[in-house]
Amino acid sequence: MSNTAKVVVMEQPFKVRPCNKKELYNHFKVSKHIFNRWIKAIEPQLGKPIGGLYSVKQVLFIIETYGTPCQIVNEAA
Repeated sequence: MSNTAKVVVMEQPFKVRPCNKKELYNHFKVSKHIFNRWIKAIEPQLGKPIGGLYSVKQVLFIIETYGTPCQIVNEAA
């Protein structure tokens, strides 16, 4: 068996807007712990959120680094 995965397009496209961490990790469908590790890795380039929200520019940087939020489905399962 091969472990292939396919990308399933979201019903509603991801709209880039100021977001807090909870909104972003829910869009990326990862746990809070994993998302915090991702952010910590790019924090020197990303900067801190202002008022608890990442700006549009920061959200775009996160998307450029980790890809567009979508759902990955493992076909082998």
